[in-house]
Order: sequence, then structure tokens, then C-alpha cells
Amino acid sequence: MPGRRDTRTRWQGVFARHRAGCGVEQLPSGASLGRIARACTCRPSYYARVYDRNSQRYIVTKRFTDITAARNARKELLEALGKGQLPHVGPLRLRVAHERFIAACRQGSALNKHGRRYKRSAWEDIDECLRKHVLPMYGRRRLADLRRADVQRLVDELAPRMSGSRVRSIVNALRSLYRWAQDRELVASDPASRVRLPAMNPTRRNRIATPAEFAALLEALELEDALPYALAAYAMGRRAQIQRLRWAEVDLRIGAIEWGVQEEARKSPAARRIVPTVKPLLTLLKRAWIKQGRPASEELVCPPRRLRPDGLLHTGGLSARASERWEESGLEPIGLHQCRHATPDHQPGAAALTLARYTHTLPDSIETAGKQLNAWLKLQLRSGARSAGAE
Repeated sequence: MPGRRDTRTRWQGVFARHRAGCGVEQLPSGASLGRIARACTCRPSYYARVYDRNSQRYIVTKRFTDITAARNARKELLEALGKGQLPHVGPLRLRVAHERFIAACRQGSALNKHGRRYKRSAWEDIDECLRKHVLPMYGRRRLADLRRADVQRLVDELAPRMSGSRVRSIVNALRSLYRWAQDRELVASDPASRVRLPAMNPTRRNRIATPAEFAALLEALELEDALPYALAAYAMGRRAQIQRLRWAEVDLRIGAIEWGVQEEARKSPAARRIVPTVKPLLTLLKRAWIKQGRPASEELVCPPRRLRPDGLLHTGGLSARASERWEESGLEPIGLHQCRHATPDHQPGAAALTLARYTHTLPDSIETAGKQLNAWLKLQLRSGARSAGAE
């Protein structure tokens, strides 16, 4: 018998779950159905179970208030089992499934929709989305009991106080969990599929700094803070790439940077590329290398100012320090990602240089591309200076 509060019914494979304090708790094991009926002092719920020979365990249905519903559920289970379509559904709670899924992500056994291992940043974001927004509402639910309407209600509650992109991230985290569970036949369907999501309502990135303006922005910062912004603007570096860039991936002699060497630093294999460095960036890199005491090749180019668990630069603190210095200097702040619009590739007349920056090139080609970029940047700076003098 499953438990002292669970008793047999007259129907094979169907059981009654009695409430705490019911009189059946005082009955001895194996009491007759008549004695159970006379001793019951509550309104029990009902569930059914079937034995799956493949997994060698019982599969249990959800509980129902009506015994007929439990009988029908058992009949459906038996029919599905006979067709070989029955998922191995157990009483796995959503919070427990979440723990197992994140553990599988850490170990590398859980794969994303592209069939690759989750990056650390990806599964950490999934973990945060589920812990903060899904588990407080549905953590005690059985994994197989969550319905599309439940997920839609979650979306409806989050939409008024969150951006559309963040709501989508939360729903996608739930989809990742259920994709992992479906692959292991823990559930038959994904309740997060076909949920109606809010619009993305993206924030337009209108801040574009001219080469002359960006040079002034860098000049106002300390070397440690100026370097990440220079890497974003002059070398098209993304945040994750800048945080993980090591001196082994910087060639100060040729003047080149190899982005995306580490898997965590790239969005896809195609993101691994070599780019030339313009003179302002190369100067900052050399100054930083000397100031850091000519560090070993495995040291970070932009180390964190304070010790952090992940050992990476905290871009939130960087942004706060930079914005404060720029406001004190009477300059308009710019975001790290917006700096990528200050790069020559995003300036008028520089489109011809893009190909050289996005392809895997030989050292001679890198040097040639670097010279072209330097010549273009020098021309833009002179033009900006003349314009400022005319005003």
C-alpha cells in the first residue's frame, strides 16, 4: 500500500487518498473495504497507477475529486502503455526538476536546442529566471501537471512590470527545462509552447559617438576603464569577449586581436575572428601591458578591480565609474555596447573596410587592414578638429 492514508477501492489500480486525521488512520493494515468505508470521516481524493514493465516501476496519475475520473485516467494510461507512447511520468516536482536540470547543465549532459553544451552564462541566466520568477509560483507543482494556461498566467503577471525581452527570457528558460525533461521522457509535452508573449519593445540605440568625440571620452577615463571601451569601439568587442580576453590573444607586434578563442566568449563558432588594432587602441594596450607588469599570456587584459567569484570584470561598476567621470567633464555618457557604433565599421564611408575585419586573415593582410583603418581614423580626427575650429 502506498501509505497509511492511502486505501484500496473496489476498482483495480485505483486508490483513495484520505485527509490527515481521518478515521482510516486507526485501522490495521489490510482492513476490508467495508471497514474502510465505515471508518472514513473525510472526503478523499482518488488516483490510479499502472505498472510499466520497461522501467519496472509504477506510474501514478494526478489526484481527482471523483473516483470515475481516476478510473478513466488509468484506462488512458493503459491504452498509451499498450501503444508504447507512455512517457515515464513520475511525481517529480518542478523545483526538483529545476535542480536536476541545472546540475546537468553544469556537467555538460544537458544540451541546448542546437545540440551544444550550455555556456555558463546561459545556464546561469536560466537558473536565475526559474528561481526568481517560476518556482515561487509553481515550484511545488508536479512537472507533468503544469499547463499552458498556467504559463500564460505567469506571462500576464510579469508583462506589466518587465520588458518584453525579459519575459521572453523567462519563458525560454522554462522551455529549456521542459525540452530537457522531454528528452528523458519525464513529461510528454511542453506547457510553455505556443504561449502568447508580449512585444519585444526594444530600446533604440541612438547614441553614436564620432571618432573625435570618442577620443575625448577615452581621454577623460583612467587607463583601466578606458581600455574596455576602446576594445568595444575600435575592435568591435562584445562584453563577454572583452571580459575574457587574455594577453595570449593580443599580438602587440602585429597589432591584432583574436576574439572568441574561449567558447564562453563567443555566441557561435563563427564569432571567432581576428581584427586589426588602430593606433589609439594599440597604444592603450601597450600601456596596460606595461602597467600590469608585463603579465603572462593567460592573464586577463581587463582584470576586475575587485576579487569576484567569476574572476571577470564587473561591467556594471565600470559603467558607473565612467558615467560619473564623463558627467564631471561635461561629456555625454555612452554605453559599452553603444561604443560599437563608434567603430569605423559604423561610420559613413568606412563600409569598404568591414570585410577585412570580419574575415580570418594572414598577418600581412591584418597589417594592411590596420594601416587602412589608421589612415581612415586619422582623416576623421583631422576633419573633426577642423569642424570644431570653424565653429
